[in-house]
Amino acid sequence: MTAGQRDAVVLDLTHAGIPIAKEMVRLGYNVRAIDVYDTLDDTTISDLQQIFPVFSSNESFELKTTETVVAPVHLNPEYHVLKSAKEKENTIITHHTMVGKLILESGRLSGSKVIELTGTKAKTSTASILADILSRSMDVVLHTSRGLEHWKDGVATIIHKGLSIAPGSILSAVEKIEEAKISPEVFIFETSIGGTGCADVGVITSLEQDYWIANNTSLASDAKLQMLDNAKSGSLAVINLSAEKALQRAAEKDLKVVNFSDENNSSDVNKTTADVKLEIDGNRVVISTEDRKMEAIMEDGFDLSAYRTALSAAAAISLSLGIEEKHIIDTFRNFRGLTGRMVRGELEGRILIDNSNSGMDIRSVERSLDYASGIASGKVFMVLGEEAEQVCEGLPPEDVSDFLLKNGKCLDRVALVGSRMLDIKYDNTYCVETFEDGLSAALEHTDAGDIIILCVKCFR
Repeated sequence: MTAGQRDAVVLDLTHAGIPIAKEMVRLGYNVRAIDVYDTLDDTTISDLQQIFPVFSSNESFELKTTETVVAPVHLNPEYHVLKSAKEKENTIITHHTMVGKLILESGRLSGSKVIELTGTKAKTSTASILADILSRSMDVVLHTSRGLEHWKDGVATIIHKGLSIAPGSILSAVEKIEEAKISPEVFIFETSIGGTGCADVGVITSLEQDYWIANNTSLASDAKLQMLDNAKSGSLAVINLSAEKALQRAAEKDLKVVNFSDENNSSDVNKTTADVKLEIDGNRVVISTEDRKMEAIMEDGFDLSAYRTALSAAAAISLSLGIEEKHIIDTFRNFRGLTGRMVRGELEGRILIDNSNSGMDIRSVERSLDYASGIASGKVFMVLGEEAEQVCEGLPPEDVSDFLLKNGKCLDRVALVGSRMLDIKYDNTYCVETFEDGLSAALEHTDAGDIIILCVKCFR
């Protein structure tokens, strides 16, 4: 590769573009970078300028014909540098693709099996359950929106918190693990809106509840297909049977595929037979394949149905890796849900249904209310909203308004979290600023035996 072919412009330093640019420089690329959203403080910019030139979004910028433009999939295609690149026919690649190229070029993960997950739902839950299963026979590092964790023998140790699941954060996670002098047999990465191509196993948990990105010019589901488009030779794709678009793309790419299903995505609907199928009967979970059947009696204290996709996907991945059935069943039997993901608990005598997490959407809010309705108790207080609209695609106020119109009569009070909820008008609702403010209000207006439902889109 010539020097000119190593020239690049990295767009967007807000969403993990910094580690991408730094790794490119380390590997000999000539990098310039643009702070597209102008979010970096002066000190950060000054520090980065010692490594590569940094431009603000408003500065005059002339794109060189030799430069490859590295852009996130969600960037507005009308952004002037990106638009100029298309007009000049410069090479344009996504953050995802560049991260995969950098990892493969550096060989930093060559000693580990790499599993990468994307999808609209159940990414974090799938990855966390999978880490538990695999850690019973291997040394595992897990990176999700919950944090960077080291798993051994079914027990997790937090290594670092605060990294996003943007593709560039994979590079940061690897660096943190190297600093901790951990050499895992397996890396599991949760990645937003696509795959990088560094994985031995690429997973698409779901493509349901699609949404628009890049200034409403493209669908997130299409960007998630990068998991298949970028797949390296010899890798395995594990795909939800309901994600027909992904299955079709995998067939076009002639990839080796294992698909999985659950009760809501029956093989009859898809006119094919799932490689791995999950069924739930009360607190009994049954995993079936063509030649085997496993079952586990699950613990109480969480909404089991909310984890059907994650349990099915984790089982499918584990079985494809040749993991012993006992490790899968032992993990399932001891699983008690994940914090903030439809978990039932108690706080000061109140029943607490906690469904506050970064992937929450209005459908899971509805499921939370259904779960609460099945519990005989007193008043029901819901804390609903978002702590930051930048979390994934946010929680649209119009969805919240529609939810209240349909279900408001089932709730005694509602604390709406976030500035975008201020214009919502409904009986027995009032606005608060934060998750903590909402929880405090809920405790103030409820008594022992009442139910508090926490549905705030936020990082936990």
